Amino acid sequence: MEKDVRDRADAAASKKNVLLIVPKLDQGGLERVCVRTARIMGEDCRVFIAAFDPSDPAYDLTGLSVYDLHAPAAKGKAGKVLRVFDRARKLRKLKKKLAIDVAYSFGPTANRANVAAGGRGEIWCGLRSFADLEKERELAVIAQKSSRLICCSRALAKEAEKRCSFSGADVLYNPYRIGELAGQAKEQDPELEALRASLRETGGALVVSMGRKDYPKGYWHLLKAFSLLAEKMPAARLAIVGSGDFSEYEALAQGLGIREHVIFTGLKKNPFPWLAAADLYVGASLFEGFPNALVEAMALGTPVISTNCMTGPAEILTADYEKTMSADGDLDGEYGILVAPLEPEENLDPGVVTDGERRLFLAMERMLAEEGLRAGYAEAARLRAAEFSEEAYRKKLLSYLSAGLPIE
Repeated sequence: MEKDVRDRADAAASKKNVLLIVPKLDQGGLERVCVRTARIMGEDCRVFIAAFDPSDPAYDLTGLSVYDLHAPAAKGKAGKVLRVFDRARKLRKLKKKLAIDVAYSFGPTANRANVAAGGRGEIWCGLRSFADLEKERELAVIAQKSSRLICCSRALAKEAEKRCSFSGADVLYNPYRIGELAGQAKEQDPELEALRASLRETGGALVVSMGRKDYPKGYWHLLKAFSLLAEKMPAARLAIVGSGDFSEYEALAQGLGIREHVIFTGLKKNPFPWLAAADLYVGASLFEGFPNALVEAMALGTPVISTNCMTGPAEILTADYEKTMSADGDLDGEYGILVAPLEPEENLDPGVVTDGERRLFLAMERMLAEEGLRAGYAEAARLRAAEFSEEAYRKKLLSYLSAGLPIE
């Protein structure tokens, strides 16, 4: 008995103090991964979360130690510069107070503050999107000053190394609680149930996309492609699940004549019933890191279409992402359909439809029209998603913490 008590005490004493740093805790990919990381590592470490502005969280934070740095986004160039110093000062103080062994930040603003704060322990900086690579000079400083540069896809790591002329970026795929998603997807959502009842009457299909209102998501492309689909399949409906001000996209839908066909759900604390109910999930992003919603839809057996954007979709939907990334045109991947990258310019003119939007429409029409193709991709998607487990994520993080070589 005494030995058991000593062993537990020794284990508790050996636990590392880990600080996870994020800008906010609203609905977003990096925020979701941060919260999941806190729960996954909770038994192995003492985990704390520091957020610049944790107001209106979209995730369950019960039992987690969350610190509000009271440092929301500032306006103006001077204000933003001062905010970096403010965040760094507060982080430095918090690291010292909590005796932090590892400070792991998610995304460019958090990475900037983490590196500027310095302090005791290791500094891990997480790259979450191709957009994180745009400021190459700043990225080079972050890569130099961090103990680990952690990327959520191989393509992202390779591109970061290329731009900064260094080697050694780590790859850590996002974690998914595959077993729990099915249970969450069974919860009732009155808005969804009303929509499903309507679709049963009309025989219409449901297309879903998910993510906050943000330029990289390419929602104007999706709306224009769906307007072409609605001409062929007038009973079809499109649901966009995510937070933010979608008023300009609502106006675009109105101009396209599909406003009654499109549902902007706003923030859903449990979006998984929508992903499970979809006949098709579509991602129209211009760039990504490792799109969570795509994998979550796949885990629920929903066939998927995604743009072959930088980075993530090719690694998720094909067996050879390097070959896929260099391919021209659209591609039937092993686990979903990839559409060639879309035009980067946002165009909210309903009278202008691009070649890329027509190609996206044709992929959507084909997937919905061919039942056998859809069923095959639904099964392939489910099997592929099972490979991105929490246990694999945990093992790799523990290998980092123990200063061993990353597990591949």
